[in-house]
Amino acid sequence: MNRRVFRPLGMPATRFLPPQSWRDRIAPTENDTSFRHRMLRGEVHDENAGRLGGVSGHAGLFSNALDLSRFAAMLLNEGSWDSVQLIRSETVAEFTRRQDLPPGSTRALGWDTPSLPREDPTATSSAGTKLSARAFGHTGFTGTSLWMDPEKDLFIILLTNRVHPTRANTAILRVRPRVADLVMDALTRPEL
Repeated sequence: MNRRVFRPLGMPATRFLPPQSWRDRIAPTENDTSFRHRMLRGEVHDENAGRLGGVSGHAGLFSNALDLSRFAAMLLNEGSWDSVQLIRSETVAEFTRRQDLPPGSTRALGWDTPSLPREDPTATSSAGTKLSARAFGHTGFTGTSLWMDPEKDLFIILLTNRVHPTRANTAILRVRPRVADLVMDALTRPEL
């Protein structure tokens, strides 16, 4: 990942297993009372990924908003960055398209897509209600959220430490969609 994606995109703050010298710049997550018995900071929060040494396909990647904005822009540009095709455009399209597996699922391959109110009026999507059906995104258990909308040519990054000091805080479920909708409102508000 570093050689093929992070380095060409200029993402120096993105990596698995951040060094000890980065710890002051990383927000603490949870006070883990069941597995590691300490406050987690700069190490993977997910217990399964922790047992795998901190590197996993579903957890353990650390980054910041600037680096993530480069990643999002590359995906919105169909895998291209600075005139270099890092990921084939067909691969980006396939991985960000709703797969309908199992039937009715909003999942793409590695991404989620919005739960549109017209499909399920009671559904709450972390994408809010105003992104297009072509949008795709990902949320992390610790409170992160990254949504990209190729139709609107925009991305929304929300980085929080919602599990600090405990995972009992579930307000993020209301915050993520609200932030997405507020961003869309701000971008589509008529000039005064």
